Amino acid sequence: MSRKYFNTVLLLSTTLLTGLALSHPLIGHADASTQTSNAVATTTASASSTTTSNGNTYGVDDDNIVWITYPSMSVLTTYTGTGTYYNADGSDTNTTVSGTSGALGEVRINLNQRTAYVWDSMLNATSNTSARLYRKVTSVSNFMYLSSVYTTKSLTINFVDTDGNSIDDSMTFDFPDNSDKLENALLDATPTVDGYTFNSAAVTTGSDDNPAVTYTFTKNTSDSGSGNESSGSESSSSATSSTDSDNLSDSSSADSTSDSTTSTATKVSVSKILVYATRKIGLYKTVNFTKNNRIRWYQKQPRTKRPTFTVIGYARTKAGTLRYKVKTTSGQTGYITANTNYVGNTYYQTNPKKITVINTKGINAYRKVNLTGKVRHYRKGTVLKIKTIKHHGITTRLILTNGTYITANKTLVLKK
Repeated sequence: MSRKYFNTVLLLSTTLLTGLALSHPLIGHADASTQTSNAVATTTASASSTTTSNGNTYGVDDDNIVWITYPSMSVLTTYTGTGTYYNADGSDTNTTVSGTSGALGEVRINLNQRTAYVWDSMLNATSNTSARLYRKVTSVSNFMYLSSVYTTKSLTINFVDTDGNSIDDSMTFDFPDNSDKLENALLDATPTVDGYTFNSAAVTTGSDDNPAVTYTFTKNTSDSGSGNESSGSESSSSATSSTDSDNLSDSSSADSTSDSTTSTATKVSVSKILVYATRKIGLYKTVNFTKNNRIRWYQKQPRTKRPTFTVIGYARTKAGTLRYKVKTTSGQTGYITANTNYVGNTYYQTNPKKITVINTKGINAYRKVNLTGKVRHYRKGTVLKIKTIKHHGITTRLILTNGTYITANKTLVLKK
């Protein structure tokens, strides 16, 4: 954009803003004071984006940074005071800027920071998306709409556990909205909360037509990963069993049908491990796999959707068949087979040398073995070379040739 054109447009927008009664004040409650201890993500290319008939484009970067762009000169903005410019990942550029007016280009929500940013397409007129500079949404004092399709919506984002209890700071801010909902992109995001694993996202709309997005998390019961990695399971290769034909059908011949046999079954002292089901298995109340004792079936699933369990104990039936006492991801306890034809290690136990990312949302690489300090994101289909494998609690991590850590969960990565 030429300097002459820039000054002309700036003068025009300033005149419009001062000559008209500005409504729709921006109310931002997600300032630096509400940031959590989560590491700031480094932005990579968006995994996907959608362009709508209204000219808006929206998408998600790095699983936790949601953005929406606006058509040129559709919404004019004014800023107050002296603020700071930030990069697209929310990092401080240490560059200050005084308040003025311009044209809204993009709203960017950093879910892990609990902060929102805006890019002004006129004050920072660049076609290079990686060179864009952003201000915190709290520095914007007003929006003025040049198109009747835009209105102001107050968006609330909540972080709760499976019981609906708040587990982290929520955020609320106003933004220009039309039929291209920002919440559509928020549904595709996967934010993080320390000590929890992401479960689901849902949108509700109040009587005032203002949307609320609620992210639900499951509390981690053991150190089975952090960040955006799924909590998985692993099994010790030493925990094998004899032929276990009663995995696919209830048996009354090999095992007694009485629940009392559980207390007399041989106890096996082994450290807590994690497992997943590779074929159809049942979850039972006791070590006796009978119809009356069965809690539920787990059907055979594709690798990326295999049911996972935390092994919290071991026991044998009177016939000597080994069972795993497990806790499910929902917290239910029971017994499953220990037959390696039906269950196996969820995490690799030896170095696979090369892996392919199979998780649909990709995986992240981290600086630390506990999967914190995210370095970058790898999309589904990426092939990575593995330097070595490292045990961490009851899980394992894969160390890449550049020294960063990734998950060794077999539902997320596959040996090549």
